[in-house]
Amino acid sequence: MGRFTTSITQNNTSKNTVDADISVAILSAGVGARIKSYEPRCMLRICDKTLIEHQISTIENCFKKIDVISVVGYESGRIIKKLSDKNTRIIENQSYSTTNTAESLRLAFNNNVKKGFLFIHGDLLFNAETLNQLDYRKSFILVDNNKMFEDKEVGVTVDRNNKATILSYGLPTKWCQIAFMIGKELKIAKSIFNRFDNHHKKMLSFEVINKMISMGASFECYEPNKMKIMEIDRIKDIVK
Repeated sequence: MGRFTTSITQNNTSKNTVDADISVAILSAGVGARIKSYEPRCMLRICDKTLIEHQISTIENCFKKIDVISVVGYESGRIIKKLSDKNTRIIENQSYSTTNTAESLRLAFNNNVKKGFLFIHGDLLFNAETLNQLDYRKSFILVDNNKMFEDKEVGVTVDRNNKATILSYGLPTKWCQIAFMIGKELKIAKSIFNRFDNHHKKMLSFEVINKMISMGASFECYEPNKMKIMEIDRIKDIVK
């Protein structure tokens, strides 16, 4: 575990444990070309469900009441049809082929109607312990020091106060591609998204977080003890 990373110790998981006024956005607009599949990555089947169905189900099991936003793009019609009976609002990123996760993040953020905003990358498979019993009164990111994410993924430096200072490639502590904003951080994000142009829309989500930090945002770094999380990056990941 990283020197300054807070370990979150959790009790036994029970259904709908978190009572918080937040929206959860799943960013699933991209093609996911690395996986070499004709399917949108969120539509890949893992056991009896698609990846995005697993995500929505896990999220619903973590919160007493929750507003779920699914941002789709590539083959959006198929995904929308699949989610027609699910508890989620659909936002379409029509420029998914020429933008990046920052644009999907902006679209989801602009449709947030709650006090807090949690976003999750659409290629993640995770358990309920990843989200249960976190402190949703403050902004945070989730991190991994147990090699659940590969070395090539984005990492984060953590200061003595357990705050994220910069997200970048080549760092040993990995960012779990999940972040929560509330209060000051929500206002900073709003100011950034209000000035978005075509250049900004090609940014990655971690670059948005870096920009927020440079403007005074503060993100705690949490690593839940019982967290299990995997980025579905290749077909063989599904077998795991």
